[in-house]
Amino acid sequence: MTNNKARRRIPGEQTEHGQGIKFDTLYDNDYVVGNKLTDEKRAELNKNAAEINEAYFDFVTDAYQNGWGNKFHFSGYQPDESWATAAARHEHYLALIMEFKPGMKVLDLGCGVGGPAREMAIFAGVYVTGLTINDLHVERSNELNKQANLHDQVHMVKGTFSDLPFADETFDMVFAIEALCCAPDQHKAYTEALRVLKPGGKIGILDWVITDKYDDSNAEHRMIRGRIERNGAVPHMITPKTRIAALVKAGFEMVREEDRATAKANPIPWWHAIDYKHYPTWYDWSYCVWMTRPIYYASRVFINTLYFLGLIPQYGVTASYTVGECVYSCRDGGKLGIFSPMHMFVARKPGIGEP
Repeated sequence: MTNNKARRRIPGEQTEHGQGIKFDTLYDNDYVVGNKLTDEKRAELNKNAAEINEAYFDFVTDAYQNGWGNKFHFSGYQPDESWATAAARHEHYLALIMEFKPGMKVLDLGCGVGGPAREMAIFAGVYVTGLTINDLHVERSNELNKQANLHDQVHMVKGTFSDLPFADETFDMVFAIEALCCAPDQHKAYTEALRVLKPGGKIGILDWVITDKYDDSNAEHRMIRGRIERNGAVPHMITPKTRIAALVKAGFEMVREEDRATAKANPIPWWHAIDYKHYPTWYDWSYCVWMTRPIYYASRVFINTLYFLGLIPQYGVTASYTVGECVYSCRDGGKLGIFSPMHMFVARKPGIGEP
């Protein structure tokens, strides 16, 4: 796993986002209770998804990097496969299916701190531009690019899915890993992706979806979905069919679709790592043990004590709770099969061109 020695917040460095204040004000208690949510309410709040995610990642990024390193996504597993190897295989599979070639210009939508972008650059020899809505991610990812000696091959910029800051037909490929689920307007996001792709170029997506097993009349299902949506900053999760319809409406031609959560290549489910069931290395175990309920609750008490003593800022407390609830709700959704964080969609922009 790549190191994450990019700049950390200095003591006393506070922002409205960093405190988690803005994030909390954008959600209401219905997402906690879960049972009161409707698709109409989700769609209304999703209009603010860009603002929600900018605030969210400003205060949870430290916790994400401490728990996941620099790759903010889930992965399925082979027996005895380490977390780091599984994450790389997950990314390599997408690159292979999309047919990345050395020298291609590739756009990573929702790049986080750049872990997958750097992996793609090394694995496939492509040049990656990452886009994120968060200033902290831009700063940290570009610093990590320098540390990895990839600054001439990988670069991150700030922008939104609905208004990409690039000229028409700039990129050979576009990919997004667990990111476009946060788009405030799926159709607009795909229309923009189509615009910046060269003719014949592809978009490849691995993303969060609600599966066909989800039953909105089931109180437990609604509760879990609401917790995932709030604590993962994804106000309105959609089904694979809805995602495909948005891609086709934008002008893409579907190439491939599959749920990597149920693929034979991943016989050990992705959620086993967060359920204390898959930790093949001591390194993995050292992170996995923190996700057990007793240790998690003990750490919550410890973190609250540090805050009470003035040793950590408020955002540390808020981030600990939010990320913990996100992890457990995703796990619960995975166990029931009502949620997948890795449904894959690959589509092509019509026209003749390379590839």
